[in-house]
Amino acid sequence: MHRALVQVVSARISAIVHATENPEKVIYAMRQACPQELFQSKPERRGLRGHYGNEISTVTLSLRGRPAGLFFSHLARILPSGDRETLLNDLDTRLDEEGRLHLRLGKEQCFRGALRLKDQDPIKILVSFRKSSDPGLRLAEDIRQFLDIPLDHNGSPSDAKVR
Repeated sequence: MHRALVQVVSARISAIVHATENPEKVIYAMRQACPQELFQSKPERRGLRGHYGNEISTVTLSLRGRPAGLFFSHLARILPSGDRETLLNDLDTRLDEEGRLHLRLGKEQCFRGALRLKDQDPIKILVSFRKSSDPGLRLAEDIRQFLDIPLDHNGSPSDAKVR
């Protein structure tokens, strides 16, 4: 049986905080997607001005190395099966030319603890993978295999290795 090897290098979780939103609630929603114990640093906040001069800010949580791989495994486990199926079907359009996976989760749904793929008012997730030196390997296929395999009782992939 083929064992997919998906090596996650980093993950970035970010969201825009509008002037009408409580930044702590947005951070709480972001942390619903990623367990607190995986964070290596505090959220980074940046103040910005919107298109119409309104005050907005961005909040970013960054993971590198093993915590990033654990985050990706966690995300694969907690996404509803319908959203995972959507991700499998749309995977080629969610990978950029550098092999980074772009996901968007609904901010409000995350706040309620129900992670769902959604493009409006999203929490953005960017996952970077180590590129293979073997040109015959396709990152999209390895990710697709990883997402499509059964998970064990701990929520870990039972037939793939994530580092």
